[in-house]
Amino acid sequence: MQVGRFGAFLLGVSADDPLSHAAFARHARIRFPLLSDTQPKGALSRLYSVYREREELSARAIFVIDREGGIRFSEAYPDALNPGVNDILTTLEELADLEDTADQEEDIRESRTS
Repeated sequence: MQVGRFGAFLLGVSADDPLSHAAFARHARIRFPLLSDTQPKGALSRLYSVYREREELSARAIFVIDREGGIRFSEAYPDALNPGVNDILTTLEELADLEDTADQEEDIRESRTS
């Protein structure tokens, strides 16, 4: 997925250990970093309310977080579903448009004071 053009990056997170992540990344040909949410297990997932205590695992979820740390998009998915990228790209495009508009407004303000 070409998220770099939006100044964004991908990071996978799960409560699996690093060795499991390495094997999964090789098998699935994943080319983005995977973070092991361990020590304590599921701490990050709990912060985002996607840790399933009874099963001791993280739900499959996607979050788009803006530069200020705000969540702009979030969705949890059933385990069997491989979420698509359309929602992510739409959110990133909207964020890029907002930043462009803010930059243009700043340029106008600066030109008026010059």
